[in-house]
Amino acid sequence: MNLMEDVILNVILMMFPILVYFIYNCYREVCMEKYNHLLLDVSLATSMYLCFRYGNVNHNAMGLMFCNLPIVVAYLKKQSSVAVLLSLIVISYSYFYLHIDILFMLIKFILYFIIYCIGVKRHIHDNTFILLIAVLQGFFFSLKYFFVFEFSSFVYTIKIFFYLFLFYLLPFTLLFLFQLAERVTSLYLSVAELERDKQIRNSLFKITHEVKNPIAVCKGYLEMLDVENENQVKRYIPIVRQELSRSLDIMSDFMEFSKIKIEKELIDINLLLEEIEEELHLLIIRKNVELLLSLDSDDIYVMGDYGRLKQVFINLVKNSMEAMEDGGKIEIRGRMEKKYYCISVIDNGSGMDKDTLSHMKEMFFTTKPRGTGLGVCLSNEIIKAHDGEMKYDSKLGEGTKVIVKLPVTML
Repeated sequence: MNLMEDVILNVILMMFPILVYFIYNCYREVCMEKYNHLLLDVSLATSMYLCFRYGNVNHNAMGLMFCNLPIVVAYLKKQSSVAVLLSLIVISYSYFYLHIDILFMLIKFILYFIIYCIGVKRHIHDNTFILLIAVLQGFFFSLKYFFVFEFSSFVYTIKIFFYLFLFYLLPFTLLFLFQLAERVTSLYLSVAELERDKQIRNSLFKITHEVKNPIAVCKGYLEMLDVENENQVKRYIPIVRQELSRSLDIMSDFMEFSKIKIEKELIDINLLLEEIEEELHLLIIRKNVELLLSLDSDDIYVMGDYGRLKQVFINLVKNSMEAMEDGGKIEIRGRMEKKYYCISVIDNGSGMDKDTLSHMKEMFFTTKPRGTGLGVCLSNEIIKAHDGEMKYDSKLGEGTKVIVKLPVTML
């Protein structure tokens, strides 16, 4: 293997795990400093192992220089204990496999540690630290190849200086990548924070608007109310009570939406649907509605929150009933589709046009006179929290079909 192939191989082996760490660091959603440091330590140790195992170190002792780079990075990231541990590994490997004088290696890495301690105490810049380490490495290279061993050739001297240049360049490259990763992470978190603030502002605007309307109605009727007029009292007070109840419903649904918690356990989804049919039986008869249940005969298990999923399907059936003023038919079908269980709730009610259908999952959108517009939105969020999907298909005057897909757990 020639010089350039040797260099390229060692650079790739040393850089690859650290670059994987950079990519993760840039795009991670949650910053956990302790976990982040652990991942960096694993990346550095992996880099060193790959250089030892595949980096042609046994045939070219200068290749050992690349194994020092994870140690430099550990010191740059203030991971002194990891740097010392990696130093001991390099010393042991050099002594037992490359037969390099252990005293020579001990002195070098002790000086690494001393430079780090002085740097921490005097707050020297990272660039200065890298420069000092590079100078120290150059000194030991000179000592080893010009004084300890016999001077070989001019070409060999050029190779030594080339390795020293790489040793000087690569830590600066890694330092730049660390700084870049930190800036990208900071930018990502800032954008995520702005997006959350925007969503909060939009939600507050919507709930303020929705609550304002019934309160305005109450204010209007109370201003017109003559307490001595018995007819007005009988007419206006129930309206005021209804509007106040609607305001409370909106706030209650919004609070429910904002604190969705899913506690998953293994549940039989068919059993849940059969329980819903039994609970709604009397209400369905009273509304002159026929409910048909058609499910796969086999037990179907999903990891889900029993109460939350029950809430979703009861809401879907009630919506179907409310879409059929003069009675009708609701069918619940369950069938397997690859790794998902598809539950369809189909009614022959009034249906929806394309415009209404496109807004169905939006917060506070409703076609009901007394609706809050949060039921469908809340149901959709619950299904998404179960790694599922909820789709609406409807035609005006022909009815509505809602399909809920949930991932199945194989026993």
